Order: sequence, then structure tokens, then C-alpha cells
Amino acid sequence: MTAIVRFRTVAASARRLWGAVITVVVAVGSFVVSGSVARADQTVYFDGAGNAPHIGLIGDSTLTGVRWYADYGALEQFNFVLSAESCRRTIEQSCISREGYRSANVITAMRTLDGELGEVLVVMSGYNDPVWTIDEAIAGVVDEARAQGVGHVVWLSLRTNDDVDYSDPQKQSSINTFRQYNEQLFAAAEASDGYLQVADWATYSNGASGWFEADGVHLTARGVDAVTTFIAGTADRVLAGENVSPAAAPWTVLVPGAEGEIVAAAQEALIAASIEIPGGADGVYGNDTMAAVAEFQRRNDALQLTGAVDMDTARSLGVLPDPEVADETATTAPPATAVAATTVPVPAPAAAVGESPEPIDSDDAQQMMGMPRWLLVAASVVVVLAGAVVGRRRYVAVQRAARRWARVHPATSPRRSVADLRRAGEFPTATDPPGRIYDHQLEQPTVEAAEAASPSTV
Repeated sequence: MTAIVRFRTVAASARRLWGAVITVVVAVGSFVVSGSVARADQTVYFDGAGNAPHIGLIGDSTLTGVRWYADYGALEQFNFVLSAESCRRTIEQSCISREGYRSANVITAMRTLDGELGEVLVVMSGYNDPVWTIDEAIAGVVDEARAQGVGHVVWLSLRTNDDVDYSDPQKQSSINTFRQYNEQLFAAAEASDGYLQVADWATYSNGASGWFEADGVHLTARGVDAVTTFIAGTADRVLAGENVSPAAAPWTVLVPGAEGEIVAAAQEALIAASIEIPGGADGVYGNDTMAAVAEFQRRNDALQLTGAVDMDTARSLGVLPDPEVADETATTAPPATAVAATTVPVPAPAAAVGESPEPIDSDDAQQMMGMPRWLLVAASVVVVLAGAVVGRRRYVAVQRAARRWARVHPATSPRRSVADLRRAGEFPTATDPPGRIYDHQLEQPTVEAAEAASPSTV
């Protein structure tokens, strides 16, 4: 199906005009090449799905990868509007993004798209929100969606996996903030009577390090395929009347510095396993607790010795329910972790933690780079030409430097200038006879001399 994509530019304030100049130049170049890449500060509209339902997607830089790669994948089974911006916050003023400007927050973006958010609004935001704004941010999104007549709000859980190493540019958020965000999302979803639902992206993507950049939250090309498939399958289930919220928030790896009831529960489980913790179950994950966790992991060969309470360790301690335990209706109902409909392509299952990833062939590597083959060839040609130009310029510069040296140091250089040769008397002056004598300059012989030189005739 040919994608029909439209772009709308959100009005930029004068204060960020200069910051957006470089972004606009780069984005325009990308748009000319691909014809479908939305530049920064643009809203993407897709209306090529005929009579299919209409959904809205709003997010921060964790969703912006879909716009950067211009890969909408399984989302194209719906008509949709997508607004995703780097460094976006939910309710407070956004921070300055990697694209060089300050985007509108989620609430402002929703109001800008009033009446266009469709039947289901998918939110992938919160990674840049300070912890003290979480409750207000969740309530603000839900209230604005209700006011606009949106059928349901689906919020993707924030990743708290052991590969996450992200904090917003102003250091106001971290993995502990993401854990609290998930807890408050689940509480708000339970209180909303199904209007707000949580799609457990954190659990779905667990162990899939190839889907993310080094910080564990921003998407690679493979991650874009995965998240669009996940969102499309989730939206399909919500539109069918299903509540996609899992029973509990995703697990956050406990490391030194963590605090709270969950830490106390893990400490109590360790004490119950006959492992002593000085100070008891005080709810603070310190060095003593880390040593106790390491001892518990030593006793269980199936666990990795890390000193951190990861998902497997939490299940062994009994502080995290085992997802394989199903109720009596599991044989007829879809599994809680299954999010893709039968009509949606499901990405390859994530590699388990500690397993080696599958080898990537050349086509997959090319897809990960997000560029077609002809564009790679063109880029290679440009690089070669640029190298040739640089090499030629350096050669010319070296030759000019040699000539300048010869003028200043004639005694130490084999290349001496004309002035040096004249001073040394080795260059002909204007008064010297020319090096070549022409016919008209030769002395003409007399008639007598000519007859004497000619042979006698009989």
C-alpha cells in the first residue's frame, strides 16, 4: 500500500528561530531525498487506511525514532496523526532538544490537535518529567483527552530494565523516576475504570537490547519496527473492547541506592531464605543488602551473580509474580503478554538476558542503518570525491609552500627562483644574444662567393 503522508508544521516562536535553522536545513535535505521524512516540529498525518479507525500518537524522543526513520510499519493499518518531539515533557516546559529547539509539551500538543486525536490516544512520554510532576501530568492528559471526546488513552510503560541508562538533560529524571511513573500510571489506570490503560512496553521489550541505543530508551531501526508493531496490536485490542493493562507494574532492577516497600519486601525474602542482613528489612538497598543478594544468587546456579535484584532474582525471591502462571481462562483468552493481532506482523522474539544476539545479515544491517542501498552508494561517491578534493588542495598547498621556501632559501633548495638565478649570473639578461638565430639574422653571401662555391658547368 502506498503511504499517503501529510505534514503540518507547528508554529515556531521567535525565541527558537535561530536554534531551528540547522535542523530545518538537514530535515529539508532528508525530505528531498526520501520524500516522506517529517522534519523537526512537524506533525505526521496518515490517511491511507481507508475506512480503518483513526488513532493519535503523542510522545517524546522515545517515540520520535518513528519520525526520524520515517518507518510507520504496522501503524499503517490505521489512519493516524503522530506528534513526537525530542526532549518533550508532559506538562512542564520542555527542555532544549537534540534538534535545537524547545518543543511544546504533551498537553499543548493535544490542544493543538483538538478533534484530530481519534478513537484511541497512544502516549509514550514521561522520560523527561521531574518526579514531582507525575501525578499532575497523568491527570492532565486524561482530563484533556476526556474533554476532547477521545475514547481511550493508552500509555506505554516506561522502561526500567537493566539496560536503561538515561537521564534527561537537566538530570531531573532517572530509572527510579521511571519506576515511580509506572507505579502511578498503574494506580491511575485502575482508578479510571478502563479509560486509561497501560501497555506494558517495558516487559515486552525486556532483553531486546538491539531495539535500543546505548541509553536503553531511544529506538534503533529494529526498535522502530518493534514499537510500531506493539502499538498497532495494542490499539487493535483496545478498539475491540479489551483492557490491555497488566496486573502489576513492570519490574525495576533494584541496585544500591534504591528505597521503598519493594526493597523491604526483597530484604524480608532474603531473611526468610536464612541470609542475614545487618539492620534487617529497613527498605534501603545498601552494601549489606547487595552482599545478601549476591549470596542468594550464589546458592541458585540459574541466577547471574550481580548483586542486583533483576527480574529472575525477584521471581526466585517471590517478590515478583511469575507471568507463566495463568488463570483458568488462559486457554480461551489471549495471553496477557500477547499484544499483536493476527493481522499484524510480530517482530522476532527478544533475546533472553545473557544470550548472544542472532547474527545480522547484510540486509538487516542495511535496514538498521535506515538508508536504501542507492543512497549508501551515493554517499560513498560523495565521500570519495570529497577525499580527492581535499587531497588535491593539500598537494597544491605543499607545492606553494615549496616555492615560497625556494624564494627565501635559495642555497638550501634545488628550486631557485628567476631572481636568484639572475643574482647568481646564471640567467640570460636582455642584452645577451638570443639563444636562437633566425634566417634573416644570418650574414648574406656575395655573388662572387656564391659562384665560387657552386660547381663549374661544362
